[in-house]
Amino acid sequence: MYSGHAAIALALSQRDTRVPIVPLVLAAYGPDWLDLLFTFPAKSQDMAVYTHSLSAVLIGASLAAGLYAATRRPGARIVFLAWLLHWPADLFTGRKPVIFAQPLIGLDLYNLPVADFALEALVVVVGSAIYARRFAPRAELRRVVVILGATLIVLQAAVDVALGVVRRSEWVPSFATSGWQPHLAMSLGGRGAWLRMHFAPRSS
Repeated sequence: MYSGHAAIALALSQRDTRVPIVPLVLAAYGPDWLDLLFTFPAKSQDMAVYTHSLSAVLIGASLAAGLYAATRRPGARIVFLAWLLHWPADLFTGRKPVIFAQPLIGLDLYNLPVADFALEALVVVVGSAIYARRFAPRAELRRVVVILGATLIVLQAAVDVALGVVRRSEWVPSFATSGWQPHLAMSLGGRGAWLRMHFAPRSS
């Protein structure tokens, strides 16, 4: 998930208005920052177990919350939650490890750019609406939130267009306990074929 993580941070800020939005957004993208850092010494996909597995996300969330608590500001649990929610959010758009490097599970919507855009745009709209409630009496700040949400949606559209051009792999959603069997797609039967036909990137 790309823009959706920022939207989740916006929504979480409503739970404790004392927490600044910047550390929440940074925490929401925490595993991705680590992934980017580890890209230099090794391939990103090889390091996913250390950045995006459930155990790695739990450790990262605890460290982020601890660092934030060291500043003596309230709301460390919200920072923890922002980092932790990265894992379930990514299950909709990609395939991520649970504990070990294999198996990878997730809906793999990155290979269905239209569906990915629809989901992330919905998350952005909902997250922005929740965040806008903080500024209910202040119309000018609500307008800023609307502009922010629209910007995130435009950026997401650009990302999904790029995914449609660059990614040529098959849509393979999987929640199997072992292996790479796309049992979810097979269980959909004709609907799975329809989704692949209408949403999967087409080769030129």
